[in-house]
Amino acid sequence: MVESPAARSVGRPRRTGVAGGDPRREILEAASRLFAARGYAPTTMTEVAREVGLGQSSLYYWFRSKEDLLKALVSANRESLDVAERLAAGDAPAAVRLYAVLYADVLQMCEGALDFYDLERAARAQPDVFAEVLDDYGRLRDELERIVEAGAEEGALVAADARLAVVACLAQTEGVQHRLRTPTPDASDRPSALASTRDAARLAATTAVRGLLAEPARIDEVERLALEALGED
Repeated sequence: MVESPAARSVGRPRRTGVAGGDPRREILEAASRLFAARGYAPTTMTEVAREVGLGQSSLYYWFRSKEDLLKALVSANRESLDVAERLAAGDAPAAVRLYAVLYADVLQMCEGALDFYDLERAARAQPDVFAEVLDDYGRLRDELERIVEAGAEEGALVAADARLAVVACLAQTEGVQHRLRTPTPDASDRPSALASTRDAARLAATTAVRGLLAEPARIDEVERLALEALGED
């Protein structure tokens, strides 16, 4: 049986003969940096290969084209939208759904190859290329606004402007994922406060949802139910 590239990813040798950790992820990280800095259209596969230290033939082993690179980067940006749309069809309380979506949003951003802020800059600079990303973000925002409005109607969430509440929630998720990737400037001489992606997800979701709960003391219960809905321990 022929192994897929993903099955052979760990340890595939580079041009220098030194075994790498995860070439596919490193290629995506290099591509994302170049796309954000130079733009999608001007960036070439040769530049991506040079950035990650691979020969061009090795790069094509993992990705056949620049379009495949972009699709791989974009595909990591849908999990929280999928969670929102799946939970919308169920009967979970709005606060639980809000926590679950925000938690999933941070996880997907932290575990993806690209800092969300870099993706956002690239998408705004080239909206035609990144139309799918912008559309997904808009759909996620709309789903979150509906959840906040439902929570206010239930009495579980404070009666806030749904649009402003969602801006605040997304500022939490996006800011925390950025700080996990990029520690604060004064953190060079002490360990990071965020030890894992799940720590980051809990911090962002708990902070955002507790601020909207009509009874903030219920946050532990909301977190427990939301993680159960996501299949988390």
